[in-house]
Amino acid sequence: MATKGYNSYHGRSPAWKKILIVILVLLLLGGGAFLYCQNHLVYDDDGKVHLELPFFGKKEEQPQPQPTQDPDDVDFRREEPQGPVIERIEATELAGGALEQDVSALLAGEEKTIVVNAKLADGSFTYQPAFPVEGASTGSVISRENLKKLGDSDKYIVARICALGDSAYAKAHVNEAGLLRRSDKWLWYDYGSRCWLDLTKPLTQSYVKQVCKDLTDLGVDEIVLERFGWPAVGNMGAMVVPEGTDKPAVILAFLKELRETLPKTTAVSVLIGTNAPENSGLTPAVLAEFDRVYADPENVDVEALAATMPADFKREAQLVQLVTAAQLAQMNQTTPYTGSYVLVNG
Repeated sequence: MATKGYNSYHGRSPAWKKILIVILVLLLLGGGAFLYCQNHLVYDDDGKVHLELPFFGKKEEQPQPQPTQDPDDVDFRREEPQGPVIERIEATELAGGALEQDVSALLAGEEKTIVVNAKLADGSFTYQPAFPVEGASTGSVISRENLKKLGDSDKYIVARICALGDSAYAKAHVNEAGLLRRSDKWLWYDYGSRCWLDLTKPLTQSYVKQVCKDLTDLGVDEIVLERFGWPAVGNMGAMVVPEGTDKPAVILAFLKELRETLPKTTAVSVLIGTNAPENSGLTPAVLAEFDRVYADPENVDVEALAATMPADFKREAQLVQLVTAAQLAQMNQTTPYTGSYVLVNG
């Protein structure tokens, strides 16, 4: 008697299943090999494809030629200074007419800083400007050449200009540039019988900028504005000041425009001749915006002036006293004077 179900048990897998398994394994191996070879296909210079397998050795890499630099292709870029360098100065002001003489001795001298009185209160120039000057004298061609020599040297050149005290230009442009008096709308005079220019007038501003730009074109490193703002001494009630004029704001706006006209490395400074010249518009806040403040210690209390300056004001470098040789000797009697100074004539 046969056991139930025995005839339905085969005991082995059919042959077709084994064949299918072999085919699947081969497909998997073939796919993996294909993907692996894709990463090792190399195109030669003729565009033909080669299979380079790592275990058959690598083709030695050919060194790439270094690019040659054109000798004319030189990078001249450099970091430009963002502003003037303000350091302590010890300087001597040139005597009148010095620019008309040979400056070789000045160039060969040990003094690092030279001060030139370039524009005077009557409107005259001690050098020859590049623009026409009306009603005032100027230096010769030699004076301009000599100032250019100084400017091109390694000396630090400071140019003093009487900015708004200018009788010649005021008389040549009474209404367009002159500071007028209320009574008859004619030129206002200070106690020294000098005329001034009105900083609120566009022609005045363009003229002062022109003078400063001409000096920096000659290599001057620092401009000192004298008789600047409004007169601090005189019959100030008689002068015409447009209603609502904010003197400090006018000065600061002009200072900003002037700096935009000049090289970034040019220092723009101011000279004050009286104590507390606030009525001129040169308030302590305005003075602090200049690179240096020059003062005559005979007429200005320099200690009081220094006390009004902000905490970051570098007194030894930024406060410059105009002194005679006798005054400097007196300042050095007890301890050596460590501040900045200019030896003036007289």
